[in-house]
Order: sequence, then structure tokens, then C-alpha cells
Amino acid sequence: MQEISHFCSYYFESHVQTMRNKVSRNDDGGENEKVDQTLTIFNHPSRYSGTSSRRYLNKKELEAALLHVLLNCEEVQPLIK
Repeated sequence: MQEISHFCSYYFESHVQTMRNKVSRNDDGGENEKVDQTLTIFNHPSRYSGTSSRRYLNKKELEAALLHVLLNCEEVQPLIK
């Protein structure tokens, strides 16, 4: 059923919302501030949820975050391959 729905969605008009063209769940419809010097991984629309707090990452968390950013950033992909 899911495969058929996905296939048929290619033939729907552009205003019909499908799994292929739905907005991300964090997109609240506001403007996305785009800074030219920011990596593409940080240009996704989002909004705050809940209360905020600050904490420092330990060494293992920092290395994991750095690895995630580097592996998921379009600008780095040519250097990996």
C-alpha cells in the first residue's frame, strides 16, 4: 500500500501534500535566516521547544557531534570520497 501511494504521488498536482513533498515537522512556516557562511547542515528550518538550558559536552559527546556534522555536511562530501 505504501509503495503504491508513493508511486502515485508522482502524478498528483504540486499542491497535494504527500510523503515526498511534505514540510518537515520542525518547520513552523516562518522565514529561515540563511547565513552564507554557515554550513548547509545548519540551514534547516526549526523552532525551539520547551525550556532551554546550557551544559558543556564531555569529550566523547563532542567528538560524536563533530563526526555527525562532518559526515552529514554537503561541503565535506567531496573530501570524503
